[in-house]
Amino acid sequence: MLIERDTKTAFVGQNGQGKSTLAKIMVGDIKHEGELKLGHNVQIGYFAQNQAEYLDGNKTVLDTMIDAANETNRSKVRDILGSFLFRGDEAEKYVRVLSGGERNRLALAKLMLQPFNVLIMDEPTNHLDIKSKNVLKEALKRFEGTLILVSHDRDFLQGLTHTVYEFKDQQIKKYLGDIDYYLEKRNVDSLREVEKRTVIKEVPKEKNQQSYEDQKKIKSLNNKLSNIESKISDLERKIKKIDAELEINYEEVSSKPNFFDDYQKMKSDLQNFMQKWEDIQLEIEKF
Repeated sequence: MLIERDTKTAFVGQNGQGKSTLAKIMVGDIKHEGELKLGHNVQIGYFAQNQAEYLDGNKTVLDTMIDAANETNRSKVRDILGSFLFRGDEAEKYVRVLSGGERNRLALAKLMLQPFNVLIMDEPTNHLDIKSKNVLKEALKRFEGTLILVSHDRDFLQGLTHTVYEFKDQQIKKYLGDIDYYLEKRNVDSLREVEKRTVIKEVPKEKNQQSYEDQKKIKSLNNKLSNIESKISDLERKIKKIDAELEINYEEVSSKPNFFDDYQKMKSDLQNFMQKWEDIQLEIEKF
């Protein structure tokens, strides 16, 4: 695999196929076999799914940024905060009182202070509301370096990347086009379908080769799978509806009691159900 300078690349496919692992290898987080060669003068910035957990709750938003800045970019702190929707009194809030989406916004703003020319992001939209996601997307559109995005969010990837690597069945395939081109070639409408097609395998038709107990287990697992798929579809519909409402009237919708906590819970539940779906699918494959 060759990632060329200033290219915009997406890593897509089923969880567990190595997308995040490869991202961590690139930034030196984990040991690996084989060869990894960085280009001349490469400076890497990395945003992980749990980046916001490392923020200090006893600092204000502004102090968090000032402490992370250096002499060359300290004067830009207010401008960067403003571009990530922390304006006026918002910058004086303590990190501990921020919502999950706000924490992730701050973590992203803090990342922008680093002097990198290669940016690797692992599922950056997992805990972002629609407004924060749009802010990030606009910031990435202005980024002039090399961008690598691990994501299953089609809307987010549209217009951001021009090369797609699909991770499937322990192999990596390159598609020279954007995310829409990739989905067209795969003849599907969403990345969720790609993830399902990646792992689903037919249960052997030769039932006489399976014990009665195995057949019962497979039937039970398939029932669980269908139940989880229904829950996933339901959550995806609800999140999509809320995102549409946020687009129309962000302030009113987001001001509802416990809105961000409930919104983040739905996103977290969706991730958990997707993981359960994959675990059950792997169990079925063992038969």
